[in-house]
Amino acid sequence: MQVGYLGIETSDRAAFEAYFGGILGLAPGDDGDGRNDSSSTWRMDAKSYRFILHDGPKDDIVYLGLEAPDESSFAAAVARLQAAGATVTAGTDDEKRRRRVKDLAWTPAPWGGHVDIVRGLAEAAQPYASPLVPGGFVTDGMGLGHAVFMYPVAAPDGAKGYDEAVDFVEQGLGMVLTDWLDTDVDGAPVKVRFYHCNSRHHSLALVAVPAPALPRAAHHVMIETVSPDNVGTAYDRALAAEVPIPMGLGRHDNDRMFSFYSSCPAGFQFEFGTDGVILGDEWPVKRFERISAWGHHPVNAPAHPNT
Repeated sequence: MQVGYLGIETSDRAAFEAYFGGILGLAPGDDGDGRNDSSSTWRMDAKSYRFILHDGPKDDIVYLGLEAPDESSFAAAVARLQAAGATVTAGTDDEKRRRRVKDLAWTPAPWGGHVDIVRGLAEAAQPYASPLVPGGFVTDGMGLGHAVFMYPVAAPDGAKGYDEAVDFVEQGLGMVLTDWLDTDVDGAPVKVRFYHCNSRHHSLALVAVPAPALPRAAHHVMIETVSPDNVGTAYDRALAAEVPIPMGLGRHDNDRMFSFYSSCPAGFQFEFGTDGVILGDEWPVKRFERISAWGHHPVNAPAHPNT
């Protein structure tokens, strides 16, 4: 399995499109017959798209597509969700056409929105190339990157909700715990569980935030490029455009990613990184106490109105 695509609802699609194209170096998608006036798709590799931007007020990730490599894996993923007690709905022919996939089923996600299980995400008609990101992104066999979702555990039944989300990821989606983080952020305890479904360190993570409410579920999305120079030039573009940078250049302790974080127009963050660890057959699951080995400090930048 891998993260095949993400659907994002945004109140300012024009600003998001400028951010995707001008800061991250993504390219407009190969939409086939799926284009319409209220959404747009964006590419980062040979697939027809990896992101869909939808007009709307939520400013959040509204669905995540997990792609199975073949028919038997797709059927097994659907059966596993059903066995875990999830409600699974088969995709219609129109939904499959709009997602540009051969098979589709979906289930509500405990953090909000839904998770698609798909097979056969369409290839683009033309190779991907971006003058801003020479060599492109690391996606082969590992998907578009990773997504991290937050839970307000200080809300009524928040801790129970977080445990239910953990069960959904482990039992329903069949992802495997890579490691976890216990740390303090501004004096408040934060726990993060990191999950893998291929050789990428994590494709999904769940954050327990000690707050009664949060403005959105998404914390960040990571996309991985092929070189430190690409990270540096993207960082320069973000600085020049005065994009908010909550975390400057640094290297994480657990996945070893060299990266920085910028705030997208929806208010959550995109991590732009390189050199992430590749999991082998033997991986020691362990606890970490710090987010980064070095760096990732806040950079002075104007706050986005959706943050």
